[in-house]
Amino acid sequence: MVRSLFYLFTLSIPLISCNQLSKNESNYNAEESITLTFSKSIQLDISENFPKLQGNPLFFSDKTGSYFYIQTSNGIGTFDLQKGGKSISYLRLNEVENFRGKHSTGQNHFIPYSKDGFVYFERQNDEIYIFENGKSIQSQKLARIIGDNPKPLSGVLKFAVKPKQLITALNMAEIFAKPPFIYQNQQNTIGVFDQDLQEFDAFLPLPAEYIDKKVNVYDLLFSMDYIQNEDEFMINFPVSDSLIFTRDFKNFDKIAATPKKGFVKMDNRSGIHMGEWKKEYYTDNTFFTSYYDSFRDLYIRHYRKALSESEFELVEQNSFKMFHPKNENFLLFLDREGNHLHTMDVSDFNHLYVHFGKEGMYILNDTELENEDLLTFSLFNIEKN
Repeated sequence: MVRSLFYLFTLSIPLISCNQLSKNESNYNAEESITLTFSKSIQLDISENFPKLQGNPLFFSDKTGSYFYIQTSNGIGTFDLQKGGKSISYLRLNEVENFRGKHSTGQNHFIPYSKDGFVYFERQNDEIYIFENGKSIQSQKLARIIGDNPKPLSGVLKFAVKPKQLITALNMAEIFAKPPFIYQNQQNTIGVFDQDLQEFDAFLPLPAEYIDKKVNVYDLLFSMDYIQNEDEFMINFPVSDSLIFTRDFKNFDKIAATPKKGFVKMDNRSGIHMGEWKKEYYTDNTFFTSYYDSFRDLYIRHYRKALSESEFELVEQNSFKMFHPKNENFLLFLDREGNHLHTMDVSDFNHLYVHFGKEGMYILNDTELENEDLLTFSLFNIEKN
């Protein structure tokens, strides 16, 4: 999880282009130089009125521990992964000092930025709060500061970071999920709130691969992490072979971070309805998300292999289960030069729940997530060869 940031960006930014991107190409054939070895299982008891998980994983790690959070109907529970999944606290909204919002979380979102610090986004009132140690220390109505920009994308406030700024994806569906479905440099995709939630700016236009193309809304579900020791952001777009890096949202670098050149493309994009968009997305390769392992200085990119049209129809008939055997998912581990260090098949795990702590990589075993009383994470040691 991102921990700290830098100054507020105030200058306009140019279109991301290949001329601005300078990092080396990946070494696709490099010998694997790290090893992931299963260490142990960590079991969490969530029988005490915790809901089933909803695909919105919340983690935080620092040098002292690794924590997993579960949002409930009226608050959030904290579990210590390093201490065997021990339940250590439960924050209830009706006990948060200076909080004037509703006490039911509903479709709202907690995002941890420290062990006991959260960004809380109340969707009904479009208001952002900062909670620290059971108190609301800042709040802001979005309508007061975002102007004509799209609202933050619900569920993707996981980009949020503290203490200097909040960063969030903006809801591009408000702009692009309607005719003519041609994506141009019309709208920035990232929102930046200052420390006191009093100012707002929008940044980060779509990358060159997207411009003047028919790109569906799934392709706009990009992700981001912050590399603290380099003071820069790492940005993952689903339909780009490259990871993009920036410190100031004006200058950009990239590394080719892909299992093979030309792994992703958008040749089949022509649909205008959500069902068509889903089929187009899943019948092409995509990069689902990316992570930065700050403890070992590793870049990790989660990629998903394309389904054939017949496979898509088969999976769709089964309520499109994320963990259907036909859905192949991998983690690609790279160094800062883009050299391939390791590839791990995570198709049999719940690959929506991956986290890197001082102890190694945590990944959730459970894939059904129906009326569960226990969650089991596998911990993998990561060692350099």
